[in-house]
Amino acid sequence: MPSETIVTATVDTLVTEPVVELSEGEKAYKALVTARDECATGLRSGDGLIVTYARAISAICGEGWVYLVGAESKTVRAERALFNLAMGLITGVENKPLRAKCNTYWSRIRDAAGYVKTDSASSALTIDQKTLAELKTMLNRIFNGEANDACPESSDIKHLLIDAFEALGGDMKTIGTKG
Repeated sequence: MPSETIVTATVDTLVTEPVVELSEGEKAYKALVTARDECATGLRSGDGLIVTYARAISAICGEGWVYLVGAESKTVRAERALFNLAMGLITGVENKPLRAKCNTYWSRIRDAAGYVKTDSASSALTIDQKTLAELKTMLNRIFNGEANDACPESSDIKHLLIDAFEALGGDMKTIGTKG
């Protein structure tokens, strides 16, 4: 009966893979994908994931990405869709609580990227600023009317309005302009 021999051998082979250097854009995109996934899966921990994600978006889309509109915001809209998907929101499926959650966190991400919500113009202006703007409007109306001889009475008192306009800090060079 032949005997069986078991042969064991170890072979040490070194497998080398070529090192491929990533471009700056590829590195930034990889960081964005990682930040998105970490942010979407770990939002409750609140350990800077939102800030990290906002910075990653800024690296891809530019620092002012929160203010982009129209065609310029195409990349941001695509990223928002990917964020919603990572959060579990499926396009076409109505899920109001999850949509509200996504909107809330996206708002926090925009805030972390430097977005500043502007108040309405009327609440941000002082009474003097509003009065100055109204005087400018009246003076523009009078000067435009004088060209057509349509306001003889207003023309007689425009010097009073000019004095008030200049007293409040108005510049007569701006009359006739929108600025």
